[in-house]
Order: sequence, then structure tokens, then C-alpha cells
Amino acid sequence: MPGVRPILRHLRSWKWKRFSGRFREERGSALVLVMFIVLLLTILGLSVLTAAVGGAQRTETRKNDVQSLHLAEKTLDEAVAYITASLNSKVKDSVDMSQAEVDAEIDMFLKSLKGSIDDPDQSDKSSALFASTDLLQAGGERAVGTIIDVVPHTTKQGDSVSYTLTLTAQAEVNGVIRKLTQNVVIDTYPDFLKYTLGSEGNLTINGSPYIKGNIYAGNTLTISDTARYIYNNDRAYISEPFELVGEAHVQALDKLVYMKGNQKFTGNAVSEKGIIPAANVKIKNHRSFVEVNVKSSFIDKVEEAIGSGASRQRIQENIDNGTLAGYLTSSYKAIFENPGVLPPKPDLTDTSDAGKELIAKYDDIKTRLTAPTRSVVYKGDLTLDGTELTGINYTNKGGGGSSTDPHYWYIVDGNLTIDNEGGPNSVKVRANILVTGKVEIRGEVEFDSTIYVLKDSTKDIEDFTTIVEDASIKGLNNKELVLISQGQILINRLAAFDNNEPKPLAAFFYTDSDAKLYGVGSIFSLSGGFFAKGDLTINAVRGIATGNNLGINIQSNNLIRFKAIYNDQIFTDQKAGLPRVKAINIRVEELKLE
Repeated sequence: MPGVRPILRHLRSWKWKRFSGRFREERGSALVLVMFIVLLLTILGLSVLTAAVGGAQRTETRKNDVQSLHLAEKTLDEAVAYITASLNSKVKDSVDMSQAEVDAEIDMFLKSLKGSIDDPDQSDKSSALFASTDLLQAGGERAVGTIIDVVPHTTKQGDSVSYTLTLTAQAEVNGVIRKLTQNVVIDTYPDFLKYTLGSEGNLTINGSPYIKGNIYAGNTLTISDTARYIYNNDRAYISEPFELVGEAHVQALDKLVYMKGNQKFTGNAVSEKGIIPAANVKIKNHRSFVEVNVKSSFIDKVEEAIGSGASRQRIQENIDNGTLAGYLTSSYKAIFENPGVLPPKPDLTDTSDAGKELIAKYDDIKTRLTAPTRSVVYKGDLTLDGTELTGINYTNKGGGGSSTDPHYWYIVDGNLTIDNEGGPNSVKVRANILVTGKVEIRGEVEFDSTIYVLKDSTKDIEDFTTIVEDASIKGLNNKELVLISQGQILINRLAAFDNNEPKPLAAFFYTDSDAKLYGVGSIFSLSGGFFAKGDLTINAVRGIATGNNLGINIQSNNLIRFKAIYNDQIFTDQKAGLPRVKAINIRVEELKLE
């Protein structure tokens, strides 16, 4: 049909124009889409970049923070090391100085630390109270930590002084500043008084004692389930458990040994067996152990009794020559009382003039021996028998009221025997005593006393220097005895085959030799401590013990035959009598971030 074709052509032409117009209208939309995508990617990239840069900055800041913190801690460590070395040097050089002079030197040094760090530029590097690092800051300078404050606090208990230093260290690394504060406690107390049981050598504990307080082994700590002893034919008895309520201070984990029969366990295996919890095992290097020198301490106390003008060299010479009493009474008559030897008891019914004179002389010597008013020197062997000589009582045991006054010491240049066995009343001793011979204690005695027993160098003493036998040692006025012996100590036959728990010995014992303690046939109960410079061995069982010709028969039950409980009042009660030490003791407390 001729009319239809033009219409179809027109319709196709119209559709094509309409489509091509739409196409022209949508040109450029792809560009918009591309630009939108580019914008999104740019934003995402910037976000990632910002996060990366921020993370790097935070990492750098954190690194500077950690480095400044470590540098401040390093500064504190170096300051403590410097203080320790300086003080130990002063103590080591003080062998010819009194304890009061040593304390004055320590006090002066600690106070000088404050002045040495006041220079903000730290131009005076001699104080060593700063630390540097190889780390370079942004400006190319070395990072330096400094001690910016030292606050000393002194606590004086008689002749025993402790100091608490508050050290504040500041370190800056690339603008990041951190401050750390740490308390450092310094004292001159001997370490042996801080333990219930201990040894600078090997500490061996066999059987089943009960120990409350810390123990120390300078070499190896060995714990065994078998108590070893000799009584007729008996030699060993298995007894458990070992009980320690406190910490075990050892040199290293491999120095901690447990023997169960023939099986040996060391280190962590001991804790795994439940003998000592791992948290209660502490490593304390023996190099930091503050030792005591008995002879040097003995000389110190003679010096204290003399006061100003004392000569350590002359004192030592006369001790070595066995002439101490003669030297003191001839050279220091105004200081020392020489009561003389107590004569036989006179007839108290004799009313004659001669009889009255004998009675008066007897009473005078007895009073000066038992109730002295100043330091005493006694030449020869002295016996406190609970009848004629009922004890020693100083009204002021420490001495004069001021720190410069002489201290009161009761010096026995010979043997001291306290024998009250079977007596109706206790012998009461409230005195600090120096003995150049042996000490023997028997019967019931009450002590508020520190006693030094110095082995007589003019005699060949191979046996025990101190003997505590069939004795009951109680605290006088809730105090105790501190007995420091240059020779061996024998503690024997305490409540032998008695199955009733006795009152504990209120005492601290120290020997610079070896020692063995038993709670097998006897019952050993101690409120205080026992420490040996040599090896210390404990043998203990639990149960009812009876002896016969075949040995010791033990019926197992809960009766503890060896018990030792620490007494922390020792430093307050016996402050004037405690010994001097060869090194200072430093204890650092926790770090605090300001």
C-alpha cells in the first residue's frame, strides 16, 4: 500500500530521533560516576593515610613513653646502686669507729644527697644520681634521667638506726616526661635477726618441725622426711609433715632440695610436692646478706661502756692477752665498778663488831653484783645461783639518757654460770653482758638481756662455748634473751621425754660455728630464732616419745616436738645491745608512677 510506507518511514525516523536525543542527553554521566568513585577512593586513602600517620605518631609517642619510663627506672636503679656502694664503703672503713660515729657518717652522707642534685643542669656529675642512655633524642642529644628529689627520714631505736629515702626520678625522651617515685629503706640491723631459722652455710631440716617465720640458707636448703639422731641403737625415724608458715630464702631454685626416702626433688619439684608453695620461695643472693662479726661487735660494746676516749686497739690487745678486766679497772676507774668476789655468807646472827663488818661487806658486794648503778667488770668466774646471787638488775639497762653517755655493760672476764636448777624462784637478769669465757644456763631464768660470748683466745676451747641445758628461759617483762656466741652452742635435754608442751624459750641464738638442734626425745620450743654462720641441722619428730635401752619409742600423733616461732619485737626490746654489721642493708619498695 503506497500510503502506508511513508507512514512507517516517518514512524521509524521519529523513533530514531527520539532515541538519539536521549543518548545526547546522557552523555557525561560516566565522568560524574568516575569522579564520584575517585572522590570516595581519595577520602578512603586520606583516612588510611591519616590513620597510618596517627598510628605512627602514637607508636612514636608510646615508644618515647616506654623509653622515658625505663630511663627513669634505670636512674633509680643506678642511684640505689651508688648509695649502696657509697654506704658500704663508709661502713667498711669504719672498723675503728664507734657505732654512733658510723651512724653519724651515714646520716651526713644521706643528707648530702639532697644538695648534690639541686643543680638543674647536673653539672656536678660526681653525685652519680643520674643515668644516661645511648638513645638519641630528636635534637641529637643523649636522653638523660635525673633524680630530682631525695627526702630522707630517720628512725632511731636506741643504737639501731634505719633510714627511709624517698627517691623521685624524672626522665624525658623527645618531649615525653615521666616521673617515678620509690622508697628505699636502709638499716644496719644484722640479717640473722630477721629469720626464725637460718644458716650462712647449709640449712638441713629433717623430719617434721613447725616453723613460723622466714628461713634462710646461704648455700643449700635440704628438707627430708627422715629425722636422724643417735640414742642407743636408734639412728633414724621417718616423720611428716614439714610445716613452714613463712618464706624460704634460698640462693637459687636448684639449691632447694627435698628428700623423700631415697628420692630427690629439686627446684620447682619441691613446690609441686607441696612442701613449700612456689610463691613462698624467694631468691636472696648471699652477697647482699648483712653479716655480723662477733669479736668486732664485742669490742664495740666495750667501747660503748667506756664512752669517749676508748681505744679499739688497746681493747683488742687486752682481750687477746686475757687482761681485759685489769686494763679496764686500771684505766677507767671512774666508769667501771669493780665489786670484787663475793665472800662466803657470814653468820647473820653474829652481832659483834667483826661480825657486823663481815655482814656489811658481804651485803655491799652482793648489792653491787646484783643491782649495779654503772658498768661492771668482774675478774674470774661468776655464778648466779638463785640463792645468794639471785640475778642482775639495771634500772636503766641502756645506760645514760643522752646518746653521748656511756652505755652500761656487765663484763665478766671469765666464765658465767646461771644455775638455778631446782631453785624455788627464777633468776632474773636485766642486763647486757659481755663474757670472755663460757656461758652455761640451767634451771628457770627470766631474761631481758643481750649476751656476747667471746671465745677465750688464750685457751684451746674445742667444746661448746655456750651450754643451755635443762633450762627454762622466759622473757622478763615480756622481753627476751639475745645470745651471740663466738663458739658452738649446745641446747640439750629440754623437757626430755616429756609429752606436755613446755613454754617456749624466749630467745634468739647466734653462733659463728655449726649447730645441731633436736626435737626427738626432748621438746624444743622457741620464741625467737636460731642462726648459725656455719651449717645448721634440725632433726624433729611428732608424737609421744619414750626412751629405753633399745632406743626411742615414738607413738605418732599431733604432738609437735620441735616448734620455732619468730618474735618481731627483738629490734625494739634489745635495741641498745644489738651488734654492729659489716655492711648496710637496703630494701627497695614498689615503684610508683606520678
